[in-house]
Amino acid sequence: MPGSNNCDDADAKARHWFACQQSRALSAEERLALAEWLAASPHHYAAWGRVERDWQSLECFRGGLSGELAKARRQRPWYRNAVYFRRALAALVLAILPLLHYGWTGTTQSWQTTVGERRHIVLADSAQLDLDTATRITVTQSWFKRLIELQEGEIYLDVAPDWRPLVVMTADTRIRDVGTRFSVRNTAGKLIVQVAEGAVEVTHQEGNLLLRSGEMATRLAVNQWQLAKLQGEIANWRQGVLVFNRHPLPDVLQELARYHLVQFELTDSDLAKKQISGRFRLDELNTTLCIIAETLNLQVEHLAPARLRLSPAPTQRQAQPRPCR
Repeated sequence: MPGSNNCDDADAKARHWFACQQSRALSAEERLALAEWLAASPHHYAAWGRVERDWQSLECFRGGLSGELAKARRQRPWYRNAVYFRRALAALVLAILPLLHYGWTGTTQSWQTTVGERRHIVLADSAQLDLDTATRITVTQSWFKRLIELQEGEIYLDVAPDWRPLVVMTADTRIRDVGTRFSVRNTAGKLIVQVAEGAVEVTHQEGNLLLRSGEMATRLAVNQWQLAKLQGEIANWRQGVLVFNRHPLPDVLQELARYHLVQFELTDSDLAKKQISGRFRLDELNTTLCIIAETLNLQVEHLAPARLRLSPAPTQRQAQPRPCR
C-alpha cells in the first residue's frame, strides 16, 4: 500500500533525525534541513510526534527500572555483596590469627634461683609456686594448657582449680595435677614427687602412677620407682628449715651443700652409716654443724673457706679439740 510505505519512510526518517538530535548538537545546516523536512508534509510532523512519544515512554520505563534496581541494591544484605564479604572475611582472619596463635602457643616465662636463694611466684591463673635453692624452671600458659618444665632443683605448687590441666615435665617424666598441693624434685639424678593434698598422675616410660594425699614416689633408677608414705609436712624449706628423720649423714651433708657454697669430706667410711634426725635452720650452717658434731661425736675442720672435713672426735686420752669452729 502506497500510504503505508510513506508512513514507514516518514517514521524511519523521523527516527533518524531524532537519534541525531539526542546524540549530538545539530549544525545550522542540519537544523534547517530538519525544519524543511517537517514542513514538507503533515505525515512528517505526525511521524516526529510518534517518535517523541515512544522516547518519552522509554524514558519513563528506564527511570522506573533504575529506581527499582537502586532500591534492590540498598536492600541487598551485606553478606550477598561478594566484594564486601571477602574484605570483611580477610579483616576478620587478620584480627583472629594473632589471638589464635597466642591461644595455642601461649606465653613462656623462665625463673631460677641461685644457691641459698628461695623464691615465691604467683602465676596468672593464681597458682602459687615456690622455688627452692638452685632451681630452674620454664612456665608456659595458654588457653589450653599450663606447663611447667623443671630443669633442676625443687618446686612446691599450690594449684588453683582450673579446667586446664597443670603438667610438670622433668627427667622424661610427666606429672599431671588433679587439684592439689605437691612438690617435685629433680636433683643429683634423683626424682621425687610428694603429694600433700589431692592427687597427681605420674607418667613415665615404665607406666603410670597415681599418687594421693600423703604419698610420695622416688625414682631410684630408670626402671625403678619406690612408693612410700609421707613423714610430716613436705617442702619444709619454704619455712627456712630442713627436717631430717634418721637420714644418713652423707645425705644430710649433701642437702646442706645445696644451700651453701661448701664441700664436705668424710675421713672415715663408717661415718656414712651414722644417721641424723632433727630440725635445722637453713641460714645457720655453723650452728647445724656444731649440733651434728656434738650429736655424733665428730670434729669439724675448716680446710678452706668452702671446704670442710668431718672426722671422728679424738679419744679422751688425746687433746680434745672443739667439735666445730
